Amino acid sequence: MATYVFRCAECSDFEVVQPMSAVRPTHPCPGCGGPSRRVFTPPALRTTPAGLHRAAEAAEASAEAPQVVHSLPGGAPRPRSRRWSPFTGAAPVAADRRPAGPHQPLPKP
Repeated sequence: MATYVFRCAECSDFEVVQPMSAVRPTHPCPGCGGPSRRVFTPPALRTTPAGLHRAAEAAEASAEAPQVVHSLPGGAPRPRSRRWSPFTGAAPVAADRRPAGPHQPLPKP
């Protein structure tokens, strides 16, 4: 079902919810019963996900009245993992098993 806006010359604008196949260029006014013409408006499209939309609204609202946080939110603790290194990856690897890289090895003293 789509929502259409109609404008009566004597009354004001009003909305009509009906299927797209049933819409006509005129509709009787619910106030005075006279004919009213359809007003073309931009479609109400929401392209952002609902969670992102709520987060953007919360951020906009907190610009005027920020909420002060006194502690971290509760929940399950994050799993502890080994530290990552750009040289060894997630876990240390013995030098003799490490794959050869594109660089020359350092000279031995």
